[in-house]
Amino acid sequence: MAASEPLHFRCLRNLRRRLEDTIKANLKPPPRLNLVEWADTFRYLPDNSAEAGKWRTDRVEAARAPMLAITDPEVQEVTVMCCIQLMKTELMLNAALYYMHQEPSPIMYVAPKTETAEAWSKERLVKSVTATPAVRDIFSSNRRGQGNTILQKQFPGGQISIVSARNPTDLAMRACRIMLFDECDKYPMNVGAGEGGSGGEGDPIQVAWGRATTYGRRAKKITACSPTVEGRSRIHQEYLKSNQCVFHQPCRHCGHSEELDWYRHVNIPEDKDGNLLPDKARIVCGGCGTEWSESDRFWSIANHEWVPKRPEITHHMGFKASALASPFISVVALAREYVDAKDSPQALKAFTNTRLADVYREKGDAPDWQRLYERRETWPLGNVPAGGLMIVCGIDVQKDYLIFEVVAYGRKKRSWSIDIGVIDGHISTDSTKEELSKFLETRYTNQHGIAMPIELALIDSSNDTQEVYNTVAQIGTPRLRAIKGVGSLTTMIGTPKPVQISIDGIRKDGGIKMWPVGVNVLKEQLYKWLLLPRPTDEALAEGSEWPTGYCHFPEWGDDYFKQLTAEILVERANSRGYLEQVWERIRDHNHYLDCRNYARAASAMLGLDRMAEDDWQARETRYGKEAPEGAEPTPGTTPQKVPATPTATPPRKKRPSKWFKKR
Repeated sequence: MAASEPLHFRCLRNLRRRLEDTIKANLKPPPRLNLVEWADTFRYLPDNSAEAGKWRTDRVEAARAPMLAITDPEVQEVTVMCCIQLMKTELMLNAALYYMHQEPSPIMYVAPKTETAEAWSKERLVKSVTATPAVRDIFSSNRRGQGNTILQKQFPGGQISIVSARNPTDLAMRACRIMLFDECDKYPMNVGAGEGGSGGEGDPIQVAWGRATTYGRRAKKITACSPTVEGRSRIHQEYLKSNQCVFHQPCRHCGHSEELDWYRHVNIPEDKDGNLLPDKARIVCGGCGTEWSESDRFWSIANHEWVPKRPEITHHMGFKASALASPFISVVALAREYVDAKDSPQALKAFTNTRLADVYREKGDAPDWQRLYERRETWPLGNVPAGGLMIVCGIDVQKDYLIFEVVAYGRKKRSWSIDIGVIDGHISTDSTKEELSKFLETRYTNQHGIAMPIELALIDSSNDTQEVYNTVAQIGTPRLRAIKGVGSLTTMIGTPKPVQISIDGIRKDGGIKMWPVGVNVLKEQLYKWLLLPRPTDEALAEGSEWPTGYCHFPEWGDDYFKQLTAEILVERANSRGYLEQVWERIRDHNHYLDCRNYARAASAMLGLDRMAEDDWQARETRYGKEAPEGAEPTPGTTPQKVPATPTATPPRKKRPSKWFKKR
């Protein structure tokens, strides 16, 4: 019989077992939580919130799906385009706190400007951290001077950098896995750009997001904002690239579910005098026609469904929600705001953006680029169609290339776009100057087989001003002039003034002249011409004439027409509060709009607006009126680079290419 085990051995063994169980229990990793589970478990709202205390996702049902998308490993980008006072701020804070506590990572929060970044840090982030026990001491190990400042905070496993979208150095200073882009429609279009928009590093979101590529698919891009103006709203552009989820609200009475539209589903009755009665506003179901109570609306919010318009996109989820999906404001309160705003364009714009989460469509005179694209005509590219009797060119100067359009004008100021293209290289390089000089010798064949020259080309000097002046002086032909767009000029062409040039380090006063050009006058006239209707084939066959100023286009790609209509004339309040009309860009590039206006200015310099019948007859004679009818240009020879010029244009002596080399 075995001897019994001493008591102290049994006690030690039991103690060891209990210690092992305790260690295993405490070292066991916590269950992986998604953002909704984490926020409902750990998050507390600070005392400066409208509803301080424990976070409840069911209080803001519209935020549930965006929060789940943020921690979905299959989703890399999340875009939220919604009304104010719904979820944008708390969504950003929930994401930041989650990735501090659950998955410590480098985080970057991008604000529109430094003052906004500092305010978010002090009034939002720090107060939320302090109010949430799970992360209350997360910054305590790093005091100021040891990595913890207002805009830079360290925590175990990572840091959060709070930066301004206006500072390219901050955006590119380090690679971060979690990128939070807040109020992105207030970011500059071109971060780091100088006065006049020159230089810069491009879109702030692209600059910052590009640094996250080192994390691959683990990187997260979270963008949130209310939209602004159509064509310029960055959040709208991001949303259009996503799967475009919309907030469907079902009817409690019939089950019909759809996205609520303010103008289709909200009924504001009128009194006998036609005045709107916002206090009686109700949502009307699009299925059964039942008027909803506020209780019905709250029920629809709780039973909502996010429906994607582009379900094939899975890596980028976008969410759009108006104030009709918000439990924090009533339909009656919204109706009161609408009635107060409807007669004021600026107030209606604010209501559309901040309450309806829709882009505001400016009432301007910009032609529809698609209509222009659809009315294109067919003729051999580079040829001058019948009626073209004057060839001019507009050249826009960019950072590392020149872009041009060649336009033919004829009777009644009709125009034909006959050539577009790009000359690569900076304006200061010898190779670019040589290419430009050769391009100016291009001839375009008309219907009679006659090679027509570019009579005058205008080159913009807004960018690289001195280099443009030097180039015009070096090329040395009177057919190339330097111009500068002046918005305040009330005529097409201003009074030229001599400018200083510098060649090989030698300065010369009055070497060439710079011509001011009234770009706003030119844009206004061009847009009126682009809006002219095309006569029907039947009307033309019966002898009707083309309208004065009608613009003909060959089969250019859609980008040309988008650039041609890239600006819009809108009303804006000036510094004194008075409304004035200003031109604003609605697309990133407007090069061909500029080129077309410069070409029109060139035609004005050649006297297009003063030409009499004798002048047109002389041009028709010069360019082949007496040639046999039906003569076709020689195939494959247009555009031509030939030394010969028409008899009316004296031949110019060509400089050898070495003339451009630096001595």
